[in-house]
Amino acid sequence: MFKFLLVAMLGGMIINNYAFENLLGICPILGGRAVGKKAVVTGAFIAGVMLVTTAICWPIRYFFLTPNSLMYLEPVVYVIVALDVTVILDLCVKAAFKESLGLYFPVIVLNGAVLGAALLGAGCETYLESLFVTLGGGLGYMLAMFIFSGVSSRIQQKYVPEAFRGLPANVLAAAIVSMALVAFK
Repeated sequence: MFKFLLVAMLGGMIINNYAFENLLGICPILGGRAVGKKAVVTGAFIAGVMLVTTAICWPIRYFFLTPNSLMYLEPVVYVIVALDVTVILDLCVKAAFKESLGLYFPVIVLNGAVLGAALLGAGCETYLESLFVTLGGGLGYMLAMFIFSGVSSRIQQKYVPEAFRGLPANVLAAAIVSMALVAFK
């Protein structure tokens, strides 16, 4: 059982990466504003929101939505849960470190990877499996943010023709990194 959970987590990190494989939540990655430590911190916070959201959404799905035939409400309920989790974690960070998320708050709340993790994680057979899959996805998202912050800084150091500067170069680099991850399949 533990081997299966570990493989599911590693699969979510590398092979089925939310950002590069499923194209979920790529706006903060392609934006390239978070560099180095800030990219890791933002990725860790998004991973934490993913994990806590899935930990709450899995029981909601199996003990409330499915028995009452309310599965059509699943995305709406998960968005509300993600918003609440983000607000609570922001308050905890503000109390502990005297620093707010500020500009990154809407980026985290409206991140497609958070909703995707909740939807994919809540669809797992067991609660433990959903947590490991989501943890792997969150760590993979954090890894993607870190990798792409390095790629983005390298792009900024090199000469790029004017037509390719900014988003076109970032999309091209993301495609190359995504193709590199396909090698693990």
